[in-house]
Amino acid sequence: MEENTSSNNLNEERARKRSNLNTESDPILFFHLLKRNLLLFAVIIICCLLVSLVYLRYTAPVYEAKLVYQVNSLNTASSVLNVGGGFKESNSLAKDVEILRSKLLFKRALRKIPIDVSYYNQGEILTNELYRSSPIKVEHQVKDSSILGQHFYVKFIDTHKFELVVNKLVLGEYQTNTTIHLPKVDLKITLLRKENYEILKEGNLYFRINSYEEMTNAWDYKLSVFPLNNAAKTINISFEDHNPKKAVDIVTAVANEYIIYDIEERSRSSKNALQFIDEQLDRYYNKLRLSEDKIKDFHQGTNYTSMDRSSSYFDRSNRLENELIDVDLQQSVLKEVKKSISLNNDDIDVYDLLPILAGTDYAGGIMSLITSLKEFLIQKENLQFEVTKDSEIIKSLDHKIKVQKKILFESINSSNDKLTTKRIELLAKIDKLEGKFKKVPAQELEFARLQRVLSIDEKFFTLLMEKRTEYSISDAGYVSEHIILDRAIMPKSPVFPNKKVFISFGFIVGFVLSLVLLLVKYITKNTISSIDEIVRHSYAGITVLGIVPKYKHDIPVSQLVVNKNPKSIIAESFRAIRSNMQFIDGSKGAKLLAVTSTVSGEGKTFCAINIAGIIAYSGKKVVILDLDMRKPKIHLGFGVENNVGMSTLLIKSKKISECVHHSELENLDFITSGPVPPNPSELIINGELDNVIKELHLEYDFVIIDNPPIGLVSDAMEILKKADYPIYVFKNEYSKKYFVNNVDRLMIDNGIGGLSIILNAVEHGKSAYGGGYGYGYGGGYGYGGGYGYGYGGYYEDEPKDKTSFWNGIFGRKK
Repeated sequence: MEENTSSNNLNEERARKRSNLNTESDPILFFHLLKRNLLLFAVIIICCLLVSLVYLRYTAPVYEAKLVYQVNSLNTASSVLNVGGGFKESNSLAKDVEILRSKLLFKRALRKIPIDVSYYNQGEILTNELYRSSPIKVEHQVKDSSILGQHFYVKFIDTHKFELVVNKLVLGEYQTNTTIHLPKVDLKITLLRKENYEILKEGNLYFRINSYEEMTNAWDYKLSVFPLNNAAKTINISFEDHNPKKAVDIVTAVANEYIIYDIEERSRSSKNALQFIDEQLDRYYNKLRLSEDKIKDFHQGTNYTSMDRSSSYFDRSNRLENELIDVDLQQSVLKEVKKSISLNNDDIDVYDLLPILAGTDYAGGIMSLITSLKEFLIQKENLQFEVTKDSEIIKSLDHKIKVQKKILFESINSSNDKLTTKRIELLAKIDKLEGKFKKVPAQELEFARLQRVLSIDEKFFTLLMEKRTEYSISDAGYVSEHIILDRAIMPKSPVFPNKKVFISFGFIVGFVLSLVLLLVKYITKNTISSIDEIVRHSYAGITVLGIVPKYKHDIPVSQLVVNKNPKSIIAESFRAIRSNMQFIDGSKGAKLLAVTSTVSGEGKTFCAINIAGIIAYSGKKVVILDLDMRKPKIHLGFGVENNVGMSTLLIKSKKISECVHHSELENLDFITSGPVPPNPSELIINGELDNVIKELHLEYDFVIIDNPPIGLVSDAMEILKKADYPIYVFKNEYSKKYFVNNVDRLMIDNGIGGLSIILNAVEHGKSAYGGGYGYGYGGGYGYGGGYGYGYGGYYEDEPKDKTSFWNGIFGRKK
């Protein structure tokens, strides 16, 4: 039972080792494959580098222009005059960043550079923009906006005449410096550089009339704005484009336009205040002229001169009248604000309201409400560039603005009610005062009244003039302190594609592909590469008889080569095999040597012929028997006919003397297989072979039998058991690793204990032999053709010792 369990385990292990994948960890094999495929890996890496270089050559480069910007605005005049102190806003770096990256400012900046028309030179692969370097200039008047973005190709016939092409349709021939009237646009094309005339004749130049709206939307993502240092209030502004000069101009235009925009927005309050004051000045100037005219008419009509007895009445009356005028002024201001709210309920201009409220008693409370309303409106204005009108954020802001307007309206009504109450009280006091002085002569009272009105008008007019002067100085005092710390310079190298990065990437990809290919070859390698692999995969005590290096020349069939150059490396390897045979069986007498392999093409016939030759060199008489009657090759190796041989001997139709051939090498004879029989297996086991061997032992020291591959047919089984030197041949980088299972089966299951192995066609490095070898031989087993007996070959498709390019890559042979 223990024997059965051991046998089952052995069979399971053999089945596992028949896998086509290499499941072992073998660093030596890994580096062996690496060494063999270094040239292939170098080609892969070079190809990847070439792909990277081609990509770099035919990809339009992207350049980045950037500058460092410091933001800070201060109105020095407002600080000195203390004008609009309640409306000062704290500088916010985040706000500046958002404005700089907004589409509103970007669109304004684009209008400051000459990109209303873009010029291009179309090449076979790349198209270059001729920004500020175009040989022509196009003036245009757009009639239909659908023409925007369309390509107009210009092909010059001579320096004064050209063809205009749109969508491969020739519109006609036109003269330079002449207006061209087209249905959707009027054009005027001027030739600027006649030295480029030859290039213009090729017809690769075209221009495009741009839409600022489309350019803003298309290029907005190229603009990058982010804060560098919050404490220093510095901002980095950059722009990417295929044209480096255009990138510099755009990033500079954005920075300069923000300076203009900032001054406009910050001085807007002063301008609105000046507008309001000018309106009031016109009004009170007329009132002042009217009051002066009334006093003049009063003097001329009554010959009245001023009197002092009513001075007390005048002083008290003037104070009350001043207070009443102030109340009326404040009520008129509230009416203006209320009117603005009523007329512009959906869009209140906060900048118009702020200067109107300046200097009123209730300005503080209403100012805070207006300031909050202004913040909500700014938030909504900024978000409109990012979200749609129906988004929840916009709806939330609209609700907040509505509530804030309602609170503001109620606050104004409340203030107006208080002023109305105060006005009623002042009128009552004035009536009471006038009642006390009813006895004052009428002319004196009339003059006092006219004098009081004139004094009030003069005072209010003077106040308005002072305020106008202050706000004019404030408006002139807005100076932007935004500074371009590092100006944008023309970039010399592109940010994409980066040459070093892409070359490195190509090398890394090539290296990774090579490594992956190496791992695939390592994992999928299931051929034998060394004697050590055979020993490791075997469970029997395999005897290693030797290795045979690859022959330096390709030969068509298995031939005797040890006689060509007896001092060659391959001859020495067979001498080593001959010496090792003495350790296997050193007894005297005639010996039987049987050679086999797993499949065809492993070199058993080559080894059998040359082992026989090297033994013959030692003075021993050797005869070779070709028992591979399905695919005989001994006669091809020695170049003789195959009319008689082993098949005729085994059926006793010929004698041994009639079948023996003598080779050109002394002491070496051979018997070919003879005509191919329909039953080679039966002939081998009919018992006549033993008689032939006995008879040959009488004359020869060594009888060497070239058997058929035992992995395909079992003809050689009995012969191997009887042989003094049973030899099993493997071929380097050809025989599969699981072929070793056949050796184990022969030794363990079939009791062939003295079986020894030879590894054929081993490539040796310079360190071993001082040079490489390239031996190989053609042919192979092709059983099953041309005899009509129905015997198929060992395989339907026989392995051939030819290596294609792709098979060389994957380490397999067809």
